[in-house]
Amino acid sequence: MTIPAPHTITTGRQFRALLRLLVEHLDGLGPDAPQVDDLLQRWAAALPDGAPDPGWPGLADQLLGALAAPAHGPAEPAPLDGPPVATSTELRLLLAALAADFARDRAWRADRRARGQWAGDGGGWASASLAGFLESWESWLDDSLHRPPAFPDVPPIEPVTWASVAWQLGAARVYE
Repeated sequence: MTIPAPHTITTGRQFRALLRLLVEHLDGLGPDAPQVDDLLQRWAAALPDGAPDPGWPGLADQLLGALAAPAHGPAEPAPLDGPPVATSTELRLLLAALAADFARDRAWRADRRARGQWAGDGGGWASASLAGFLESWESWLDDSLHRPPAFPDVPPIEPVTWASVAWQLGAARVYE
């Protein structure tokens, strides 16, 4: 599988294609694939303070960089209490909050399974795997690109800003 260079990803359509490639790659890794919370923590650790809005190339670079970074391990479970996002620093806080929320959700599913109860594919998360999360992100982009935001408080997807990245990640968390 050939992953395109991040600087060549200049449109939402190209970013969606990158997500599809990553889903295919992660599916092939099976149980050795990184977990959602690990990726989010890697991304948060690498995100610089005060960075300008990323655009599609910057978003691709950040995602690929996070996947290539050393494993961070599972997050400590905590409920999601993400701040509003307008800067890279605020996105870092949201990434950490999402990682902790994914860990909380994973613990909830494990507890339910241990008690013999149905846990579904996730409590508050639509997908329990990184491949599923990226697939949800791609599907949401497919349904949302080139359409006006569904709600007045949702920023447009393009141009890609820290706020729009935050909304994309939030949508990927629950989109099926």
